Amino acid sequence: MPSLVDLVTAAQLPSSVRDAVETERMPLLITAASEAVAAHVGYPLHQRLGVVESAVGRGGFYLWLRSGAVRQVQRVEVRGEMRAPGTYAVDSMVHGRLVARGQPWPFTGTWTAGIASTPLDAQDTGEVLVTFDAGWVTPGQHALDASLTVDLPAALQLAAVEVVTAAISRDGRPGDMTGESIGDTSASYAVGEGGRVALPASARELAAPYRRRK
Repeated sequence: MPSLVDLVTAAQLPSSVRDAVETERMPLLITAASEAVAAHVGYPLHQRLGVVESAVGRGGFYLWLRSGAVRQVQRVEVRGEMRAPGTYAVDSMVHGRLVARGQPWPFTGTWTAGIASTPLDAQDTGEVLVTFDAGWVTPGQHALDASLTVDLPAALQLAAVEVVTAAISRDGRPGDMTGESIGDTSASYAVGEGGRVALPASARELAAPYRRRK
């Protein structure tokens, strides 16, 4: 059964890869590889409609959402009032960054005490709410609903293929082992950020343009 997060289907894999693993395991490998690519870029990649997210107001012209791949903003509410669509725009789809046109975004958080208080610590207070569509239609979503047209970038699909291929090629030994030698029994391991197993270099290169910089 395909998953909506699947960035590739079994049919898109090389025949040598399909033949190297049991049919029952393939969906698990594809979903795991897809989740790994999404974790690497820093946001969900599958299409999500009507996402509602609160954002931190820093008092400037830029507003950052936690989600990346922001395709279209439907509405922005600031302290209960809806902002006119012409007063903001998506400045960076990948980074989920909105830019204000004219009036800057408000500061949300704590202020210094006193008559002339100043902004102190920006926080997510729930005063700024953004409703938007994000992500792309994945092969997995198309498999679940044929009326949807896949628009996931080819580079991300190929990145998932690279991860599945690497996972199958190292089948039967630790997933983070990159090499081993029989003499004196030595082994080497690939470690990614935060101690996580690294994606193959080819997959990281393919996904690089879509990775969110924090």
